[in-house]
Amino acid sequence: MIFRAPTDPLSDGKVVVRLPHHRDVEALVRYGDDPDVAETIWVPIPTPCPRSVAAARLAEFRNGWEQEKRLGPALIIADADTDEMIGVIFLRLREHDSIELTYGVAPGFRNRGIATAAAVLVSGWCLEELAAARVELRIAQSNLASQRVAAKAGFSRDGIVRSHIAATGMEYEDLLFVRR
Repeated sequence: MIFRAPTDPLSDGKVVVRLPHHRDVEALVRYGDDPDVAETIWVPIPTPCPRSVAAARLAEFRNGWEQEKRLGPALIIADADTDEMIGVIFLRLREHDSIELTYGVAPGFRNRGIATAAAVLVSGWCLEELAAARVELRIAQSNLASQRVAAKAGFSRDGIVRSHIAATGMEYEDLLFVRR
């Protein structure tokens, strides 16, 4: 399976999921001032986040569509009314034509159904446009909020998956949720 970026933004009227754009730099700089970013790492930036680092990170998000990169392909979750960046979704190719989604939403926008809406839009696009066999979410057993997102977005629990993080040597057992 080959990743190809969406030709048009995905939207449900509440959120827009689109390719990263240079205009998102200011949002990343602002999120770098939020202590929640350092705690939850919902977007991979330093805290604080200098403008040059934010611009480089957005370039990485865009370049992930063109070649295999550390972060892989990324999409921006934006407010449908303002187009302001309020979250991010990363895609990763898994075995047997499966695609894993990893998402994060800015603290001020949580508990509004934004992660659910974005997961529905992107997983539907992966299944229909990319012809993925399934879409996966790998969620920490302690992350009850993401488990609720998975259920509301139409994902079914499908067991436990063990992941080894080479950089840290740590192993994690995450809950596996799938949508077909």
